[in-house]
Amino acid sequence: MRFDFSYLLKSLGWMGGLLYLADVGWFAYDGSNIDYCLAFLIGIVIGAVISSFRRKP
Repeated sequence: MRFDFSYLLKSLGWMGGLLYLADVGWFAYDGSNIDYCLAFLIGIVIGAVISSFRRKP
């Protein structure tokens, strides 16, 4: 197994973009920002790191 840095950066970029869009949508709907807890954001990073391990071709 090997670690794929490009996949890590892509997945974190996609998640950051999705969270940003969710935050903007929530602000437009409710008038307040979503408060993400630190544990939730750390869980996203850990999930991206774990999913970045790939099998050798």
